[in-house]
Amino acid sequence: MNMKTLLILPFLALILGSVALAEEPTDYRFPRQCTKTPAGYPVPLCGMPLTKTPVVIKMEGAALKKYPEHFIPEQENLAANEMRITAVGSGNPPVRRGQAATSWLVELGNGDKFIFDAGGGTVPALWSLRIPLGLLDKLFVTHLHLDHVGGIFNLWDSMGWARNTPLHIWGSSGSTPELGVAAFADHVQKAAYWHTRSKTGIIPSGGMKLTAHEFDAAQFSPANPRAVVYDENGVKIYAFPIDHLLVGAVGYRLEWEGLSMAFTGDSVPTRQEAIQSRGVDVFIHELFIDAETLSKKNNMPLQIAENVVNEHTPADMLGRVFSIAKPKLGVGTHFFINDYTIDEAFAGMASTYSGPVVIAQDLMVINVTPEQIVTRMARTDLLSWATPAPRSAGGKRPKLDPAPTQGRTPSWVVDTRILDKK
Repeated sequence: MNMKTLLILPFLALILGSVALAEEPTDYRFPRQCTKTPAGYPVPLCGMPLTKTPVVIKMEGAALKKYPEHFIPEQENLAANEMRITAVGSGNPPVRRGQAATSWLVELGNGDKFIFDAGGGTVPALWSLRIPLGLLDKLFVTHLHLDHVGGIFNLWDSMGWARNTPLHIWGSSGSTPELGVAAFADHVQKAAYWHTRSKTGIIPSGGMKLTAHEFDAAQFSPANPRAVVYDENGVKIYAFPIDHLLVGAVGYRLEWEGLSMAFTGDSVPTRQEAIQSRGVDVFIHELFIDAETLSKKNNMPLQIAENVVNEHTPADMLGRVFSIAKPKLGVGTHFFINDYTIDEAFAGMASTYSGPVVIAQDLMVINVTPEQIVTRMARTDLLSWATPAPRSAGGKRPKLDPAPTQGRTPSWVVDTRILDKK
């Protein structure tokens, strides 16, 4: 071993040791150092929210709750009148390592938790929030594009060790039965049949089911532009139709204890969605990149990129939607966040809207109280384990169903198992 190697080894040990021991929340690192864009916004993925208004005061003169700089899972309890909204995934169909597809988590001070969409790549971030997986059983789907539902298998696959009841999915019917959320859930279960059958008798089967709560798209009309699709525990969730290609695309508005949020998935901007989201604390709406950038960065013909962009919402049009809706905080999501894209997006929104806005990035956290709205970033463990759900008093362990006897691995293969001979 030469002298150069001997000098390098201590430094490698120091670096590798610091990585191996990064198990405390204060050790979690953001991937970039924080600098500013030419317009003065933090660069993405540096641990700062993409906004110049991280605090929005709703009630002047009121005593304001103080929050840590970053949200760290399991270290902050929600107040009885507080809502927390987390961007689980803020991106697009081309899932990027630093930006998953679309998903949002809403947690309420009464203990309720709701997932809105579950696109590809989103579930690992959801798991890292250290919420017992058994409590994450309510999924509301805006539409059935894969960048909004492609993570369904990972979300569902928390059975046995974490959730022994069905995963419940709310969504609209389509123009024909096979285009609705009930058919989608049925097909997912059929596609996973080898998976669920193979685990029968090994783990409890209560979590191997999907339960669809499909509401009728035909009920919406100018006289009935929205409908209550969930009403439990003081929480009301309304659905309303949006303009996104096919019947069955909807937005949602959640109301609870005087707090509110709206999420509209993807859409060509309409007055309908703006009016149904009017006055909410937080309005989460897609913000789409321009066709030229989409074409160049995704190696896509310009005509195809223009076709895609025409079914979405550019920055200036999002500003017009916010101007009608007048939310306390407007959130642009479904956007390709890069140092060179966000300034133009903020400028576009500012050309038609003067209220507070933020562009979402994965694991952005928004706390909403009667007095204020605070936007931060979460710091989570990249290798977080599943969080156990609390056992109910006197609760019994679920019984296992009989294992299948047909279709088992052939005996001539089983007979060659390498067994422990101790």
